[in-house]
Amino acid sequence: MTVIHQLLEKYRLGTISTDELRQLQTLVEENVGEKEILEDILSTLHQGAPDSGWHSAEHAHLVEQIVMDTPVMPIRSNSRKWWLAAACVAAIFSTGIYWYQHRIITPTPYPVHLAMMPGGNKAMLVLADGSTVPLDSANLGQIARQGDANINNNGESLIYDNQGPSTKVVYNSIVTPRGGQYQLGLPDGSRVWLNAASSIRFPTAFPGKERRVEITGEAYFQIAADPNKPFLVDIKGNDSMQVQVLGTSFNVMAYTDEQEIATTLENGAVKLLHGSAQTVLQPGYTGTLTHHAGFATAQADLEQTLAWKEGKFRFRNTNIQTIMRQISRWYDVDISYEGDLSDVDLTGIISRRENAASLLKILSATQRVQFETTNNKIRVKPYNPEQ
Repeated sequence: MTVIHQLLEKYRLGTISTDELRQLQTLVEENVGEKEILEDILSTLHQGAPDSGWHSAEHAHLVEQIVMDTPVMPIRSNSRKWWLAAACVAAIFSTGIYWYQHRIITPTPYPVHLAMMPGGNKAMLVLADGSTVPLDSANLGQIARQGDANINNNGESLIYDNQGPSTKVVYNSIVTPRGGQYQLGLPDGSRVWLNAASSIRFPTAFPGKERRVEITGEAYFQIAADPNKPFLVDIKGNDSMQVQVLGTSFNVMAYTDEQEIATTLENGAVKLLHGSAQTVLQPGYTGTLTHHAGFATAQADLEQTLAWKEGKFRFRNTNIQTIMRQISRWYDVDISYEGDLSDVDLTGIISRRENAASLLKILSATQRVQFETTNNKIRVKPYNPEQ
């Protein structure tokens, strides 16, 4: 791999150092390796973009438009080449940012004075006595013992390890802040992924006739099968409900700032209960509980629902206010609105690894919406070409 290719790869992965970035810029400005850079860009654009549903000819035209028409976004104001701008576009595609509105849009430079970084693996473990343990890279290995379980942290997930049958049970909680996420391995072998601003309360062992946990926010479950011991999830959101499980994978979204509690079944079988109302979900379906309106079921968009677990934002004709609520939770920012945005529905895929400034530039490139940023506050407005 040549030096040019190595630097471009680091640029795309976000691991390039300041000195390496200067080296890349110097090579670009001195017209070194133009053929290699172009081949790298074209390869990335052709291979890295997710499936848009367009015909191959349309996609080829999109690539050509991006490479030939993308305006210069120089690191230095006197940059004379479009190569680095195209490399930026290649980096965008390779990290999973992809935005379209069924037409070719040449993004216009948009000044977003914001450097808010994306969320990551961080949470707080609340022990039975109320004491707390930060879950981060500073607390690795066995961090505590609760009941008969050893608690091990590897920096991305927490595992409860009972050495044999246990009858000594205490309750713990994991709480993720805005801008945090975490994984949990329960004592029965089930796994839970917690999204930002979420929590789960659970016992350190399941010695009884059932397995029961309680969540707020959003969580994805992979339940270890045990037909003799059903798994129950008590959900606290705008309303309360319960999911009964035998062995399955499903997602629950129960944020208090959303109008519905949505349970999406990936595989297996679950029963949803709320008071006297109940419904059984089929795989690939979502059951939503609207306040005082019972359950409604519909075919799910699994890719969109589970995108957060895969490190992405994925939207399909999603209203900008729904999008901004997700951004608010992941980047720990406050959102306000100005003007009528009710008809602003967007479709696309964006990596959750992008910082907020990059994400807002992509959204503003749709020419449907624009932003003003101050500290950790984002004001959202309809697009105005004169501003």
